[in-house]
Amino acid sequence: MATPIGGPEEEVPHIEVDEETREIIREMLSQMENPVEINFFTSQNCAGRETNWCIPTEEFLDLLIQLAPQEKLRLNKYLYEKDAESFKKFGVEPQRVPVVYFGNGFIRYLGAPLGEEVRAFIETVIRLSTGKTGLRQKTRAELSTLAQSASKRVYILTVVTPSCPYCPYAVLLANMFAYESKGKVVSVVVEAHENPDIADMYGVTGVPAVILQAEDVSVGDVEFVGVPPEHELLARVKNHMGLS
Repeated sequence: MATPIGGPEEEVPHIEVDEETREIIREMLSQMENPVEINFFTSQNCAGRETNWCIPTEEFLDLLIQLAPQEKLRLNKYLYEKDAESFKKFGVEPQRVPVVYFGNGFIRYLGAPLGEEVRAFIETVIRLSTGKTGLRQKTRAELSTLAQSASKRVYILTVVTPSCPYCPYAVLLANMFAYESKGKVVSVVVEAHENPDIADMYGVTGVPAVILQAEDVSVGDVEFVGVPPEHELLARVKNHMGLS
């Protein structure tokens, strides 16, 4: 299913951080086994926007660091005005901040991973840490093959909004494709209200909208509106890699 994208006046979501919620998050993160690295990119220009999404994003990430098992979640912060070279190194466009990368960017969030996206973000942390992606064995095997043999990368852009209840499922699926393929599939989560140019480029009116783009083309294709079936997403990925 898909949710209408709504207007830009949608309120900024806030994370409830009462003690009960903190305990729920702490319990979830207690499942972590191996360290997970997150890179957070921000800019002083956020303060000049109508809505400053950088602050709640940073607060959310800091909360996860506080609640995760010691040394299991690592957070690096980059401020454009002080570390433009890191933005260049990671290929981050400063006008897109807040931007969150897992590791070197095989999973990327353009915009704040807040609202309904909190669930998928925390679940992504846990699954990356445990290596248990929840994908079917056949899918995992094919993505492992792509990791070794594919000659080019494919980007899965998942356009979302904070209030969309279906978006986290599409995001989590794309994120796990990225992990199992060892970065031959790159998951890019695009918050529509913060990146309206991307949503407008593809005529997105409902979310989640799932766009596939091979790295050797400038514009991708909208393949799904709604949560894609796992086997169909795999088939479309292989098609964009020229392997079908």
